Amino acid sequence: MQYPFTSTDVDDIEKKCVTNKIFKKYTGWEHLSLLRTWLRKGTTTCNEFCTKCGTAMGLGADKAVGRFDIKDWLATRGLGHCWVPASSGALPEYGDMFRLFSAKPDANGLRQNHMGVVLYVEGGTLHSADSGQGGRRTGYDKLMRKTRPWKPAGLQGWVSIKALLNSGEPLPYWLGGWWEVFEEPYDTYYYYFAANGKVTCTSRPPKSPASAPDSNATVGTFSTKGMFHVHIKWNNSDPDEKLITKYDSDTRKSQLATEKGSQVKLTGKRIVFKKRYG
Repeated sequence: MQYPFTSTDVDDIEKKCVTNKIFKKYTGWEHLSLLRTWLRKGTTTCNEFCTKCGTAMGLGADKAVGRFDIKDWLATRGLGHCWVPASSGALPEYGDMFRLFSAKPDANGLRQNHMGVVLYVEGGTLHSADSGQGGRRTGYDKLMRKTRPWKPAGLQGWVSIKALLNSGEPLPYWLGGWWEVFEEPYDTYYYYFAANGKVTCTSRPPKSPASAPDSNATVGTFSTKGMFHVHIKWNNSDPDEKLITKYDSDTRKSQLATEKGSQVKLTGKRIVFKKRYG
């Protein structure tokens, strides 16, 4: 059934709809459910496939990688080191999840917005397993192996599954990643809250919200106290810090300040990607 179709068209073939068992296993979708979804929007199944693969490789439910804002999600959970930008010069490994995005429509008038699973890179070719290889225009979706020139157009980067499997538990949405911190009266520092319970402080701003901290940064440990409270203990003579953060879900902006009675007066703001998906 090719688009456009109506709800009546879908109802007429309901009893005849058959879903490939392998497709359902690796995406969680039924063909009939996709048809009904396509009456409202043109989604495909690439995200669900990546999440299913990540789970099969050992990732917990709190590390669902099948999401278009993956580099932002990793950065704000203290897992920015698990994101490898396409400009790094590195090559993805088996099982890594790559992200393609292009704001410019292609010859079919569609914007590229896709994720897939790397199999290997060889001879200038990226071999991958991809779902979402159909869609509303074809009336069905499918899962298949693909090849693309390395580097494919629109490649943002990929999730290092090896790094993610060996990382700590993701931090709350209101804490992880980089913060720009101001100490009265004029000093500026950059804190990085990592998923392993370690916090670092440096005077050098990060190149990206997903950048890892410098090896020569000041190191400490932190713990969360209830909702939005953070206590830091530095591994030097600097005084411990008790912070409270605020998060605005509409703007995705976070702020912090020291609790009342603190020796050092600090204020700060979270460093995030300017664009959620692009």
